Amino acid sequence: MDPRVERTRSVVMQTATDLLVEGGPGALTMDAVALRSGVAKTTIYRHWKSRDDLLAAVIETAIPRLPEPDPEADVETSLRAAMRYSVDTLRHTEWARMLPAFIMLSQHETEIRAISERMEWQHNNVLAKLVRQAAEEGLVEGDVDVDEAIAHLQGPLMIAHLANLLPIDDQLADSLVDRFLVAFGPSADEGRRAHDE
Repeated sequence: MDPRVERTRSVVMQTATDLLVEGGPGALTMDAVALRSGVAKTTIYRHWKSRDDLLAAVIETAIPRLPEPDPEADVETSLRAAMRYSVDTLRHTEWARMLPAFIMLSQHETEIRAISERMEWQHNNVLAKLVRQAAEEGLVEGDVDVDEAIAHLQGPLMIAHLANLLPIDDQLADSLVDRFLVAFGPSADEGRRAHDE
């Protein structure tokens, strides 16, 4: 790509991101982007056909992608690393400030919903591998419900962030893993079976 074109796209994307973070989806208009960025509206439309296309591009660029676990690490270490990564995305990035708008838009905008589904699939795929590995290694019950396990790990973190209930830090990440291991550990499974009998 021509460096000048790349610079222009970068300026527009950053401006659009700033507007979305500062004022929500309603603040991100082509007029506002052109005014703040200094890039002509006709130029912006050459790169993005509509405001919705630009909005989708901003969100697609910002969404976090959970890294694949280190194959050399044990599963508990990998679980802690995954949760700490999730904490970092909520603590240090524009994504944290963009998240409320993203959640709202994913309920109403087809393209944003598709981005949300791709992000969830990618995150859940990584976490599901770790939960299954934990089951194979006897760290959690063998017949663990993978979806329930993922919700147990990620759900409280999202609620804590959105409701501003707890500090979003590595201590919280580790605590969620500890609680997960207790709730889904083999001894918990034995306790449930004894109760059922």
